[in-house]
Order: sequence, then C-alpha cells, then structure tokens
Amino acid sequence: MQYNNKKENNNEDCYITTACIKHLKEYFDDNCYELKTLRWFRDNFVSKEDINHYYEIAPKIVENINKQEDKELIYNDIYEYIIKICVQAINHEDYDFAYTRYKNNILRLEKEYVKRKIN
Repeated sequence: MQYNNKKENNNEDCYITTACIKHLKEYFDDNCYELKTLRWFRDNFVSKEDINHYYEIAPKIVENINKQEDKELIYNDIYEYIIKICVQAINHEDYDFAYTRYKNNILRLEKEYVKRKIN
C-alpha cells in the first residue's frame, strides 16, 4: 500500500468520528484521543483520493444517520466496530489493517446511508 507520508497536522473535521464522539461522550472534546489519532493517521497514511472522497461523502453519511430513529445505536456500532478497532490498529502500527478497515466501512456506510433511499 502506498502512503501519503505528508506529516502535517491538519484539524479538518473527521465527520463520522466527530459525530460518534458527540453522541457517546457527555462532554465532547474535539481534541479527544480518537480524533487526534485518526487525524494523525489521515495526514500521514491516507491517500489524497481517499481523503477527498471522505470529505465529499462523510457529511452526507452523518446527515442521513442523524435522520434515523436508532442513530445512537448506529453511532455506537460505528465507534465500537470501526473507530475503536482502527485506533487500536494504529496504536499497534498495523496501518494497512486500519486503512483497509476504515476505507471499506466508509464505502459500506456510503452505500447504506447515501446511495440507498433513506426513509
């Protein structure tokens, strides 16, 4: 896998992670460990193409999840099965796993919450 390795600290929104943290933590902190870890990972390992796609699609995913009655459950699942696992993989320097898991799940969320008709 080809990595960016651009080593900049960019605080642009991590839309999906931010939405999860806001729903899960009583006192939301935009600089919480998960967000800082995933921003570092994005800035150092994620392809420009994937970053651009994420910033195009993630706000739509969040918007449509927020319309769901069970949004708390959805955000909890995203946190437990995507964010938490990716952060753990990054901490263990398993960057390929983290990249693949996050990318595949963003594509899955896009298909589920953007490309299908939301009731």
